[in-house]
Amino acid sequence: MSFDLALLAAGWPIARDVLAFIWGVLPIPVTDALLWQFVYLPLLLAVAYPVVIQYERGGWWKLLMPFTLLAALVDVWLNFTTFSIYMASTPGKKEITFSQHLERLVFDTGWRGVVARVIARYTNKFDPTPPHIALP
Repeated sequence: MSFDLALLAAGWPIARDVLAFIWGVLPIPVTDALLWQFVYLPLLLAVAYPVVIQYERGGWWKLLMPFTLLAALVDVWLNFTTFSIYMASTPGKKEITFSQHLERLVFDTGWRGVVARVIARYTNKFDPTPPHIALP
């Protein structure tokens, strides 16, 4: 088990203390809400993504529809909050989900484009035909 998974398995209070120790002195206190917003929900979305894609393809994954709907809500929420901060870019008018936001960012020539292309390669591994996010 990796270090991150061990922290999550041990519970969030330990993870909070370890992150506070690693980050050192922060201008804002590390609270549970911040951990959920910036650490746990993005990790949950990364794990939920393959399930959501399988649900879109059909099959027995339809049993996981409530989980899929929750993941979609988290995706929209994080797109307008956390991921906007991480990518230093606000979503456009028609960019509701993070994938739609990434479709524009992969063509950026700066650091945003590099990060967006790395994330796009991850998403395309689970949804290869057609690619979930077209790369330049």
